[in-house]
Amino acid sequence: MPPPSALQGLLGAALGLGPEYPKALSGLYLSVRPLGAQRHLFQTVNYLFIKEARLEELRGLSGEGRTQIPLQFLVGEGGRPVAFEVWVASEDAHLLQRLAGALEAPAYPLSLGSAFALAWAEEVGLFPGEVVRGWEGEGLGWWEAARLRLKSPPPGTQVYRDRFPVLLGPGRVPRRVEELALEARGAPLSVVYEGEVLHVEGSVWGVVRV
Repeated sequence: MPPPSALQGLLGAALGLGPEYPKALSGLYLSVRPLGAQRHLFQTVNYLFIKEARLEELRGLSGEGRTQIPLQFLVGEGGRPVAFEVWVASEDAHLLQRLAGALEAPAYPLSLGSAFALAWAEEVGLFPGEVVRGWEGEGLGWWEAARLRLKSPPPGTQVYRDRFPVLLGPGRVPRRVEELALEARGAPLSVVYEGEVLHVEGSVWGVVRV
């Protein structure tokens, strides 16, 4: 699941921003959910130790030899792509219009990680909504674990709970980390929640402010 800090960086890349993106995009409300189940694939890759580009190094015959590195890939179940539904809310309507346009024609390539994790945006739109505090009923997206209470989750519910970086400082050092919970397949949860939620398009989303 892309953490709030990664989504903020992706939006900054779409706008063509550099290191100033955390300040330029501060105050956004973000939420995300996976569109379907996911699974992991592991593969070990042999890397050559190359320092001087000598023939022995290129053949793996140097003193350092080879290094085996395990790679982990996230894939969708049944061959489907890994996809997420993301909501961005702000009191600055002009900023939201700029973000919508930038996601349709990003200034820099969008990515959720390394070169293996290039991303693209589909079905970008602008919708009226409202961020309020507190909710009881069904909802989607992120939930601050300390403010969340589940109400009789149905069989098969998969709640994923972890610590996510919300804000990054210089050198990509986490400045703010929060424990968040979500339904691992993107299904709605019946909750009693004391944090902030976004009401939009007839649904309710737990949001995190960056």
